[in-house]
Amino acid sequence: MNKVIAKKVRKESNELEILKLLNATQPKSDHVISLLDSFQGHSRTWAILPKMESIADCVEFAPEELESKVVQVCLGLIEGLAYLHRFCIAHRDIKPHNLLVDSDFCLKIIDFDIAMQVKDEDEEVADQCGTKGWIAPEIEKKVMYSPIKADRWSCGHVLLYLLDKSRKDHLPLRAIARKLDVDNPKQRPSLLEWCNSFSQPLSGVGNIWNGDERKLSRSRRNSREVDGEDMPPNAKKRKLNGSP
Repeated sequence: MNKVIAKKVRKESNELEILKLLNATQPKSDHVISLLDSFQGHSRTWAILPKMESIADCVEFAPEELESKVVQVCLGLIEGLAYLHRFCIAHRDIKPHNLLVDSDFCLKIIDFDIAMQVKDEDEEVADQCGTKGWIAPEIEKKVMYSPIKADRWSCGHVLLYLLDKSRKDHLPLRAIARKLDVDNPKQRPSLLEWCNSFSQPLSGVGNIWNGDERKLSRSRRNSREVDGEDMPPNAKKRKLNGSP
């Protein structure tokens, strides 16, 4: 019997509306959590969702199993986030704790508590939210920013974290992650365009987005940790305006 959880939905959140939209969209993505049901309680709205293990738990409790599946997991993150961006949905809190895997290690993106739908990737917002250690540099600077482009940075950051944790020297994936994990939002490539362009991603392709298919030198292994340190995957989400 499959396990489920009941999650409280904040009154200020668009989570339920976004999950319903994604549920009604065809074809559905294998890499976004499915809303099983919802109901209105006495004073709260509840969402019924599948219960699975998080990537954060896998890093801590099942690192050997994750190591054997890390490429599959990383591709699931790229494809799932690209799917959200196709509908101009910015997640805004991509981190290992918000990524689940089923028994086959198929990745599922969860927690749309602070997600939002924008008109396009260039729309900018001013609110500072997300989880410290996994948010794009422009959010830390408290300036107007694109939530879609900030998602791309978080994606690259998580990819590098997982590759480092699993000690996986997968050069094409590292190339993708490094292109996403740059300070300038305008230089981060579109996940959606990448997924549309490559039906068999990472099949020997090195520098994917600029058309350079030369093999990357194996003499240079990128062993950097995220932000120069081993950031706990379950760091607490908070508003970044000084309040907890």
